[in-house]
Amino acid sequence: MSEARIVSTLNDAVAVIEIDHPARRNAFTVAMLQALREQVEARLADPACRVLVLRGAGQHFSAGGDINEFHQAMHLDAPARLVTFRALIENWINPVILALRRAHQPVLSVVQGACAGYGLSLALASDFVLAAEDAVFSTAYTGIALPCDGGQSFFLARALGERRARDLMWSARRVDAHSALAMGLIDDVVPVAGLEDAARSLFARLACGPRHALAEIKRLLEGEDSVLAARLEAEAVAFARCAATGDFVEGVNAFIERRQPVFQGR
Repeated sequence: MSEARIVSTLNDAVAVIEIDHPARRNAFTVAMLQALREQVEARLADPACRVLVLRGAGQHFSAGGDINEFHQAMHLDAPARLVTFRALIENWINPVILALRRAHQPVLSVVQGACAGYGLSLALASDFVLAAEDAVFSTAYTGIALPCDGGQSFFLARALGERRARDLMWSARRVDAHSALAMGLIDDVVPVAGLEDAARSLFARLACGPRHALAEIKRLLEGEDSVLAARLEAEAVAFARCAATGDFVEGVNAFIERRQPVFQGR
């Protein structure tokens, strides 16, 4: 299996942070979550960075959290799981989402293949999502009896309205790129073969743009920062409560055993 890592580069004022764990469709290990926070904060603090880009290595953006790592916590009792997973969200996920939304720089996601769970949260937190035609989006969490994280409840409700957001989150259904564009989840769709050229053109245009004006537009459209912060904290609590349930254990075990989960509501 290839090394799970976060790779960061800076060229021509464009910082690219790549999620590199292709053997697991770029699923995040805890170490990768920690590295992502470090790299995002470092790049956004660099005055040489005028655009921040998130993308995945190989054929996928990110399938979300690495369920194999979740499985390693199944020996913990319910109170310990609650504490462990709440700390995970509060320490490594919420700060990244807030940093992306507060960034002076435009934040772009270039999406190919799977974009699910926390991967979808990162895309939704970006200012612009460019997707290849093979991109597939899913909230994914209810498959293992979890609600959401990374601001999904905030971003989806704002983009789609409460009812359509609830449908996506309850069903965890897969949405193709063109449907996601029509729904307003993403900004543009291009053929797979044209993704790199389209991405480079977008990077160059924004990197050469009026950086302070772009930042002020972003700030004005964002609205009250405390609303997102409060929602992220509420998601962390909800995630932790669900991680303490028997249904979460069943969902993770079923994923590892490649079978359908049988949820008991416990």
